[in-house]
Amino acid sequence: MKITLTDLENVAKALSIKVSYDDLKTSKGGSCRVMETRRIIINKHLQNSEKVNLLAKELGNFDLEGLEMPVPVRKKIEQETEQRAGA
Repeated sequence: MKITLTDLENVAKALSIKVSYDDLKTSKGGSCRVMETRRIIINKHLQNSEKVNLLAKELGNFDLEGLEMPVPVRKKIEQETEQRAGA
């Protein structure tokens, strides 16, 4: 199963995280909190594969325990989280 942005955006939605794609001049993006709203902002100029990897990596920062999602999506998030830890 190929993991799409929509697959990961659905996970973010289930966690009440707003995902947006903006023109970030010097950054790929990341997660933040604006007031009480959790957000993940991604540079809209990245290739789709980079967006998928970044979104998966950022979702790995949140508690996914008990959240239902397709196994390949969970594996992608875990894979990106492990790569970040190893980097």
